[in-house]
Amino acid sequence: MTLPVIPGLPMPRLAAPPPDVRNLSPHYRDHYGPHILREYPTGGSGDRIAVIDKAFPHSVYDMMLLATVGDDRVIASSVSDVPEAMLTALLTICEQFVRYIHASSTRRRFGLDGAQLMIGTNYDPSTTDRDNGQWWDKRMHWHLNCWPAAAYRDASIVPLGEVDDVNKRRALVDPIAHLAAQVMCDAFRTQPLPAGCHLAGDTDLPSDGGPVGFKIALPSWDFLPDAACARLLVHLHDVATGAYARLRESFTGSPATSPPWTRPGLLPPDQVATNLDELAWLSEPGRQGLLMLRSLLRDVTSYEMNLMRADMDLANRCLTLAGLDYHLGFWSPPQSSSRRGRPPVYLVMQFKLLSAIGSSPAIGGGVASILDRYCGPIMSAQQTRLRRQFQDDFLGVLDCEPPEATA
Repeated sequence: MTLPVIPGLPMPRLAAPPPDVRNLSPHYRDHYGPHILREYPTGGSGDRIAVIDKAFPHSVYDMMLLATVGDDRVIASSVSDVPEAMLTALLTICEQFVRYIHASSTRRRFGLDGAQLMIGTNYDPSTTDRDNGQWWDKRMHWHLNCWPAAAYRDASIVPLGEVDDVNKRRALVDPIAHLAAQVMCDAFRTQPLPAGCHLAGDTDLPSDGGPVGFKIALPSWDFLPDAACARLLVHLHDVATGAYARLRESFTGSPATSPPWTRPGLLPPDQVATNLDELAWLSEPGRQGLLMLRSLLRDVTSYEMNLMRADMDLANRCLTLAGLDYHLGFWSPPQSSSRRGRPPVYLVMQFKLLSAIGSSPAIGGGVASILDRYCGPIMSAQQTRLRRQFQDDFLGVLDCEPPEATA
């Protein structure tokens, strides 16, 4: 409850965004249409990476990458659902975005000295009964976000315990954020890491902030286009999937994901304790945390489920997610031109039990921030012009160095 958070950070929004509707279109072009800035082929089977101008921006300076497989005939939700060449191409674009942000010409032109970067994707394929703001098909998409220092330097940072709204508090820091990180550390403890990478704890991060979650310190941003980075992401997903299935079976007797608007019954606490004892990879802190979690969870009656089905806010506050859910992202502290040396870079996994889908990014001195993308100020003509120039200039970089050439 003492974690520093930003409970509300207004983001400039477009003057006339399209309706915020679920994507029921048969093809991604039918939904995104004119918001598609570029498309890059990443193989001979119709695989493509689409660069999209977001209708509800996270920042004046951002964009989105959409992964489509087999000319959109395959819905890829996770890093393991796309070919390695495509994942490497996605990460190559991410690294190109970082280089573009760090270029002195870009910093001067758009006032990005001390800007905050956050690049990430959300894995949430089993949440159709929890959140209508995410597209039903769960195509994997990567957010390339850059917040100028001016966007956050005056933000109000408060202790998490001062956030009275339970939904907002859980959206900032999920109740299992630390427990899930401990469990993931346990599951990954004996796994090999690529050269230059190591497991990192909160004490490894700067004292003025950083995200909560399972973290791996990376050699630098240059690591992203390396095939070893793509394989690390897939390995993380596989380890998380396996650990989740084993814990779910320990709690409920079955590793299977629940159908929408159903949740399995919980085993008695003593049976859960016995099951956890059989997981030799679990540390004692992890085991004790999971036993505490079991003591706080309870079964959902059909009456309660019907109430939550009619009230999304109630469901977000009280109903656990139907399956494995996490944000996977790359984070680095703000870097000004006066600071020497390369900034540290972390790969962060934030697992979700109850909170709103997605990630509350660590911006400035906060470990998490809620971005108000719907009620913030409308972009001025100058901001709109700068946004377009920012995107056009980056697209020029990609046109000169298309991701297929480096995949």
